[in-house]
Amino acid sequence: MKVVFHFGPPKSGTSAIQNWMLSNRQWLLSQNIYYPDHDLDINGVSSGNLRKIFVESESKLELSALLLAEEVEYAKQAHCHTIVFSSEFFFRKLEQIAAQVPEAVFIGYVRFGLEMMQSSYNQAVKRHGRTEPFRQGGYLQSTLNVLSASISRIGEGRFLLRPYSKALFIDNNIVSDFLKVLEVKCDSIDIQVGRINSSYCLESIEVKRWINQLESKTLQTQFDLALQSYGNNEPFSLFSDTDFEKSKVAYLGQLKEFLSMHKVARSNDFYELCANQVNEAFRKQELSESEFRKVLVTLLKERKLSYTTIYITYKNAQKIKGQLSHPERVDVLKHLIPIWTKVVHKVKNALRVHC
Repeated sequence: MKVVFHFGPPKSGTSAIQNWMLSNRQWLLSQNIYYPDHDLDINGVSSGNLRKIFVESESKLELSALLLAEEVEYAKQAHCHTIVFSSEFFFRKLEQIAAQVPEAVFIGYVRFGLEMMQSSYNQAVKRHGRTEPFRQGGYLQSTLNVLSASISRIGEGRFLLRPYSKALFIDNNIVSDFLKVLEVKCDSIDIQVGRINSSYCLESIEVKRWINQLESKTLQTQFDLALQSYGNNEPFSLFSDTDFEKSKVAYLGQLKEFLSMHKVARSNDFYELCANQVNEAFRKQELSESEFRKVLVTLLKERKLSYTTIYITYKNAQKIKGQLSHPERVDVLKHLIPIWTKVVHKVKNALRVHC
């Protein structure tokens, strides 16, 4: 039984691969590939197969030999020759997995640090409550350093590393590329995934940064879902041209060193693509009161947000208005709320008090 661990790393298309693999488990079985099932959140994102083989142990996650053996047995019963586990969390546990599963093979994608920096910031605003603006400093990609150390300790021969670049993916598609690594022919199956865990446009970033000041997980989720659909997907950059070029030199140096030490498919082409990258149009992280209002009005018209959500956001923001950046946006929220919404909530509150 071939045991494969896809470990990401973070921000390298993991969600798209997991979403496709989960949706096509039966077809994979017909190709003698076993992919354990897992949940997806409302964004089509998950921790993959993490909980299938890792358990809580003294406030940390540990690989369970028993659970792993159970999944391998399921794969054997399904007459599969390969079992694939996928989770970005595996990136932090490579050495533990390698020691406990000596037959394991590791698949990962290498992404250029300059792209990672902006993508990671976008994700931090989307899902991790980031309120601070983008910081252009910092020229080392910790992911590559950690991965390099793990490869050196585990052994180069157990890793299959691919460049994270649409231009270099097999058929320009990351799913097709991943299946190729698994030695699976995908001529007879649709390998399109659609947008999974898509990045925000600048306006969405700025609205969500402001919303992140409010301590409500429910609101964070509602705004995240709505803001992902906003905008025209035009590329932009949070780097000024000067900082972009300065950062690119530093990141290229790190990438060159990594590629010289470790085997990555099409490494020369990958380096050349990274070296030839140019900055997208720089956008300053600013949003006027009218632009803030425009985003919310659009989402309300498209029914991506409800007036109830706006009302609850307003009530939460009003309580801490003096602590908020751009406190004038609280009044924008207030003026968007129709009278009927206010009346409904007043009646509900009154009934709640009497009950």
